[in-house]
Amino acid sequence: MDRKKVKSIALWTVYILIGLIVLNIGISIFKSVKKFKENVYNVTAVKLIKQKIPHILSYQGIVEGDPQVKVYSQVPGKFVKNAVAEGDTVQKDSVVSYIDRDIIGFKYELAPVKAPIGGVVTKLYFIDKGDNVSPQIPVAEIANDENIKVVLNIGQDDLLKIKKGQIAQISYINDPAIMMTGTVFSVPPVIDKDIMAGTVVVKAENKGKTMKIGMSANVDIILEEVENYVVPERAILLAEDYAFVFVNRNGKAEQVKITQGFKYKNLVEIIGPLSDGDEVIVDGNFKIYDGSKVKVDLININ
Repeated sequence: MDRKKVKSIALWTVYILIGLIVLNIGISIFKSVKKFKENVYNVTAVKLIKQKIPHILSYQGIVEGDPQVKVYSQVPGKFVKNAVAEGDTVQKDSVVSYIDRDIIGFKYELAPVKAPIGGVVTKLYFIDKGDNVSPQIPVAEIANDENIKVVLNIGQDDLLKIKKGQIAQISYINDPAIMMTGTVFSVPPVIDKDIMAGTVVVKAENKGKTMKIGMSANVDIILEEVENYVVPERAILLAEDYAFVFVNRNGKAEQVKITQGFKYKNLVEIIGPLSDGDEVIVDGNFKIYDGSKVKVDLININ
């Protein structure tokens, strides 16, 4: 056999071997991909059923007495002393402070500064004897702690949804167990054009004086109560420009685009092409994809 034939056979042998290796690699990759696609993922899901959910707007504010007023001297002069201490409870017309009218050539009795309302002394503005006092400068602040109010600055979009008389839940920011029910007392008829917001006042009866004046509080204004689908917040996944959930469709995960509605506790209202009985995947959804096989364990969200 001549050298050209030997060389040709050798080259073809190499080509065949390379082809067999590439084919073998391709088959291995195909099998592994196929095996990957055939994986069944264990997930948990909730079965959808419409339930009542309150539409709530939530804010934070400071608890004030209702009413809570600053106390002013009727006459100018020099501060002499306070007749009460911060935290004291006073009656209407009780003496809060004394002022020396301090007019050269005249001698006056000390002028008393009286409480315009009954309540708790929340602030005394003068301590040092001899400080100048005028009718424009407050001497003290008194709050009626049997009733409370929370003053909220609210943007124009939310203001359009709030109406006088709506129910509001007021709770201590660090202890939600301290809670009471109040109502929206006032809503501004116009919006401040400089800040595009308005002031809403929520009031409540402070039974047992459980709410302390000056504490920070959460205020949830209940707009309405509707029936809709809700899921735990962790069921909702975010793409670049939309939100979605995975729904179990006969053992396969289907991506369904949704719109998020109001939140209530750890639940979120969802709106989309969904029906009663749909199984929305809650746990394990981060590792699956549209069309992946799933084995579902149903849980209860209540």
